[in-house]
Amino acid sequence: MATITIPNNLIKEKDLMLIPRSQYESFLDIGRQWKQRLLEEQDADEAIAIYKKEKKQGKLKVLKSLASLR
Repeated sequence: MATITIPNNLIKEKDLMLIPRSQYESFLDIGRQWKQRLLEEQDADEAIAIYKKEKKQGKLKVLKSLASLR
């Protein structure tokens, strides 16, 4: 079995964990997915805010029927 010595100055907190690389990479992937989802939600929130602002300002057309698109 291999022995590893970690200097105390590298451990800022008293918590040190060792996990298998596959689990670590899995945690990284989950973190990336959460970050992507949060960015998508922020984009959606921004789009909704712009829509509400422009609707309030009267910049958006309101159609009575699809035939009026022609």
